[in-house]
Amino acid sequence: MNDFTDLFYTLFSIVIFSFLLLQANSLILRNESAVLEHEFEKMGIAQAQSIIEEAKAKPFDSNNTVDEFSINPWNGTPRRQIPTFDGYDGYEETVQTDHGSYDIIVTVTFVTDENSSPPFEFSGVNTASKRMTVQVTGPTEMDPRTVTLSYIKSYFQN
Repeated sequence: MNDFTDLFYTLFSIVIFSFLLLQANSLILRNESAVLEHEFEKMGIAQAQSIIEEAKAKPFDSNNTVDEFSINPWNGTPRRQIPTFDGYDGYEETVQTDHGSYDIIVTVTFVTDENSSPPFEFSGVNTASKRMTVQVTGPTEMDPRTVTLSYIKSYFQN
């Protein structure tokens, strides 16, 4: 018998199976890239949180003036040797991890007090509160993402 229906059924099933396999593969790739992206973000947050935890245990600069920020004597000092909270202003570092390199930039600025309206906004004058902002840019091998964490520290004299 010269009937090609079995051949057409076989070819049709191969095409359907190939299409389903392609869809499953693309779904797996999307999930894998989402997992990697979250892993990179988690590592960036960990780097920023590490700097904030280290800095918040340190005292304010004894001068506590706006002018001190323009000339930071601790720039270029290894991170763990910076003696004051203010000394982190302008700190930059590139951290190598298993996931790639992360670029870290820290700024410290005076902010308005809690009772101001709006609270904790940039202040060009000497106040009792300072905001540390840590920006961590993820590995440049992938699509770089930036994580930004802030911490506000207030200075109280007895």
